[in-house]
Amino acid sequence: MRPITLKRIFFITITLSCLFVATLSWADVEAPVGLVVIDPGHGGIDKGAIGPRGIKEKDLTLKVAKALAVVLREKLGLTVILTREDDTFIPLGERTEVANSRGANLFISIHVNAAKSSRASGIETFFLSYDATDEEAVRLAAVENGFDAAHTGIEYAFNDDLKTTLLDLVETAAHHDSSTLAEAIHTSIIRSTGRGDRGVRQAPFAVLEGAVMPAVLVELGFISNSSDERWLLSKAGRKELAHSIALGVADFQGRRGRGVEKVGYRK
Repeated sequence: MRPITLKRIFFITITLSCLFVATLSWADVEAPVGLVVIDPGHGGIDKGAIGPRGIKEKDLTLKVAKALAVVLREKLGLTVILTREDDTFIPLGERTEVANSRGANLFISIHVNAAKSSRASGIETFFLSYDATDEEAVRLAAVENGFDAAHTGIEYAFNDDLKTTLLDLVETAAHHDSSTLAEAIHTSIIRSTGRGDRGVRQAPFAVLEGAVMPAVLVELGFISNSSDERWLLSKAGRKELAHSIALGVADFQGRRGRGVEKVGYRK
């Protein structure tokens, strides 16, 4: 018999976790109870990324968010609030405040990526950390944070005394659950859609700052990539995304119920 090592335990744990998500269906899940706030990225004067065909990120994120809201309500019986229902500019700090003031259980921010290279593609999911995964994560967070700072005059300081003294304990707990939520949603999307896997990562996104519940930001593909753009523009693609994110939410609820901890899934 082969000895049981920490490496084998890790491999078995991550394999079982992925198999669970791969086989998860609506018949398998117990409807969680709670409130989810979905945040369609950008809006109004903030167009976000723009694709080769002139498609704007702000329009795609709203379409996906609305599709996701329908699935969460109909399949899981959740109460869902969107931070914006139309083409409106909302400062980043007000988005998490919607979730905090309503006592939301989860916060999911929907975005679409872009790159100088048209070959860049795939999906990546982020949770808040002041120590970014890499320089690319730092760059992406700076892009997402930059427009808001330029138009509101608010500079997001991630190490201010207010966060340290008032939110440190609750954000520590939320941070732990955020990493688990990010893994559950990301794994579900990749397994369900077969799209490119850019992994679960961490970065200092201002839109996630201050959330006192598990909060993640999902980059659903690259609008600068023709294949990703076509998929995101299709109703079938958006339906796939909505269902896979909802199944990830259900898996997250199951993981917390089963006491499953994050095992470091990262690309």
